[in-house]
Order: sequence, then C-alpha cells, then structure tokens
Amino acid sequence: MLAEIIAIGREILTGKTLDTNSHWLAQQLYPRGFRVKRIVAVDDVVEEIAHEILSSIKYGVSLIVTTGGLGPTFDDKTLEAVAVATGRKLLLNENALKMVQERYREFYQKGWVDSPDITPERKKMAILPDGSIPLPNPVGAAPGVWLPLGSRVILSLPGVPKEMKAIFTEYAVKRIEEFREALPEARVSVERTINSGIGDESLIAQVVKEVMAQVPNVYIKSLPETFGKAVDIPVRFTAEGKSEQEAQKVLEQAIELFTKLLKERLDK
Repeated sequence: MLAEIIAIGREILTGKTLDTNSHWLAQQLYPRGFRVKRIVAVDDVVEEIAHEILSSIKYGVSLIVTTGGLGPTFDDKTLEAVAVATGRKLLLNENALKMVQERYREFYQKGWVDSPDITPERKKMAILPDGSIPLPNPVGAAPGVWLPLGSRVILSLPGVPKEMKAIFTEYAVKRIEEFREALPEARVSVERTINSGIGDESLIAQVVKEVMAQVPNVYIKSLPETFGKAVDIPVRFTAEGKSEQEAQKVLEQAIELFTKLLKERLDK
C-alpha cells in the first residue's frame, strides 16, 4: 500500500529546520506494509498544502501523513488545508477541546503557562475537519488528527519531533495497523472528468457530498478556475475497485447519480 508524507512549514524551506520527521516516519511506515511513494515539503499556505493532499489522493495513496501546522498561531494552516482538500467543514471538536483544556491545566499546574484559560488561539487547536478523530498529545497541546476517508486516511501530526513521535507511537500506530489489515491487497483506480454545466460550485458541493455518501469508493472534486455567467465547472471523479471492471462500475454509478441529483436541484 502507498503512503505519502507532507512536511509543512516555511522553516523547512528556508533551511532553518531540518526535516527529521519525514525520515523517521518513513522508517516507521515501511515495516508496517506502506511504501512511501513521495515526501514533499510545502509552505504554510492553505492552497499549496491542499494541492499536495489532492495530488496524493489522485495517485491512489492510502495513507497521507502531514507534519506541522497544528498549533495556535496564524501560520498553522494544516487543518484548514485538509478541510479544503476533502470538502469538509471545520468544526469545534468537543473531544479535542477537552484534550487541549486538560493539557493547559497541566501546564498551568507546572508553572509553564500563566493561565489555564482556553483563549481563541488555544481553542483553534480543537477546530478540526468534520469527521476527524483527535489523538491525544502526551507531550504538547495540539492533538493529532485521524481523518478516515473510505479507503484512505489522512493523519495530521504536530511538527515538533517529540510531539509527533509520541502521538504516532502511542495512538496512531494501532489505528494504522488496523487500517492496513482492513484494506484489500490491491486496488485499481479509474478517473474521468465531466463538465457540470453550471458555474455555481456551492451547488455542486451539495451534490458531491450526497453522491460520496451514497457511493462508496469514489472521490469527487470540482475544479473551478474563475467566476462568470458562461463558466462550466469541470468535476473529476476518481473511483476504486478490486479490478478495473469494478472500479469502472463505481465510476459510472457515481456520475449517473451526480447528473441526476444536479438536474433535480436545477429544476426546482
């Protein structure tokens, strides 16, 4: 099975920080049955991070691991980018909030911070893409994030090596191994891009969400380039199956349902 690692942070690109995280993660993933197809470093820019995640999805990667960008500061953009790439909303996760609250109480009791209060910056670390499962951080404050996406998973870890390793070892490994065992030995992907016939991506998003909920093993992404009356937004469908025939069947089912539901909305 394929995995990709996305290291996030301008400090890596400017040479101020050596990316030891990716090296360590590759060492952990290979013996667990994942071949790391690609390691990439990217700036703290939502669009650039989302682009790399989408590239990983496009090439059929089962496990996408990001490091960095989970903290409380303005340039911690990873989860926003994950939400953009997967079409998910960012929502306050109550379990994640409890984790953050507990950590800051501990930090306060140890005299490491002046207050245990949850400020907007601290609360930010508990705002996750819809459907995420927070993973406790035994060293720092920002939880790790496990986001299941059918036949693939996005695992987001902090950039601080001690935090990243602790979350991975204590909480992510078991999930990764269970995820690997549940995957079939081989998957085939097929892809097709169609024109939606409309220029309103918000309407397309409604239909995409419904289709992906009803048709397993399909990923749908709208590809807008501009706004205007004559815009016809393309929509890319990527389907998976145990064989090309099975994947093609899923693809046709998804496109047929998408076309039907979009027409229904336009006719209202």
